[in-house]
Amino acid sequence: MNGNRDEHDGQPTRASERDGSPAADRSDSDSLGRGRDESTAEQPTVDPRDTEGAPSSPEPHTDRGIGPSEPPDSGTIRNWTGLTVALAIIAFATAATILAAYDAATAAAGAAVLGAGLGAIALAGRARPSVFGVLDDAWAEHRLYTWFSAGLFVFGAAVGAALYAAGIDLTELFLEMIMEEFGEDELPGDGEASFDLSATFFIVNNTPPFLAAIAGALTLGFVTLLIMVFNGVLVGNLVAVTGTEVGVGVIIALIVPHGIFELPALFIAAGVGFRFLHRVGERIAGSRSALFTKAYLVRTTALVGFAWLILVLAAFVEAYITFLIADALFAI
Repeated sequence: MNGNRDEHDGQPTRASERDGSPAADRSDSDSLGRGRDESTAEQPTVDPRDTEGAPSSPEPHTDRGIGPSEPPDSGTIRNWTGLTVALAIIAFATAATILAAYDAATAAAGAAVLGAGLGAIALAGRARPSVFGVLDDAWAEHRLYTWFSAGLFVFGAAVGAALYAAGIDLTELFLEMIMEEFGEDELPGDGEASFDLSATFFIVNNTPPFLAAIAGALTLGFVTLLIMVFNGVLVGNLVAVTGTEVGVGVIIALIVPHGIFELPALFIAAGVGFRFLHRVGERIAGSRSALFTKAYLVRTTALVGFAWLILVLAAFVEAYITFLIADALFAI
């Protein structure tokens, strides 16, 4: 008896032990139950039905929404702002030059409207960075395909120069193409120094190849590839032919002022075509769950529209600025 009391000396005795009730058992079971509930709460429950029909390789997150995948950073906003503002300034400078050199109010107004549109894109992108985010995502998606298109053009230009070295002159082919555009009655006669061309003419004639480069994806990319390589061959051959006669500097002056706008616009259009072809291949292979998504359509439309505005700027420069620059440098 005394030994039993000694064993409990200094230790609290639970009421359940004194009373002999089953409360201890209930208390222990309750604590165990709470422990299980708490541990279960920390574990996310997954309904097996939620995974049924889920694609094994989900679409990129940029295809799940209309807007950009994430807000553009300050560097992206700065770069796109600089680009759009620079293009707007060039358009306004072109308008001023047209008005001063040609006194063509309608053409000057057109260039000014273009500048205002590019400026509006810059302001919209600053006010709503998602505008630049969409353009940046579109460029990131099509960048490699655009560079591939540029590579095809450079390859064609090298082939054209090689053809000239082999004694093949494509000047007559180029003149035939000009005659088809103008008609013989509209071609300049003897003593006329240049064509009387307008920006409208170049817009009308450059837009179909621009659109064909995109739609060429429907021919498995054959038309797009042909446009890139053929234009490269023609430009390379003409540069080689006329460069030996009037000098490479003159040819560069007659091509570069508008070419720095026209060629990138054409490369982007071809890049869009090649990218679409790649998406078709991914869809057939099963690695892409949908060929068209809202995000893809918004991104691509924005990029194509922006590239077309650059093409329009190239038309104004080619019609009214290129010859002025070449004449100022080489007194043509």
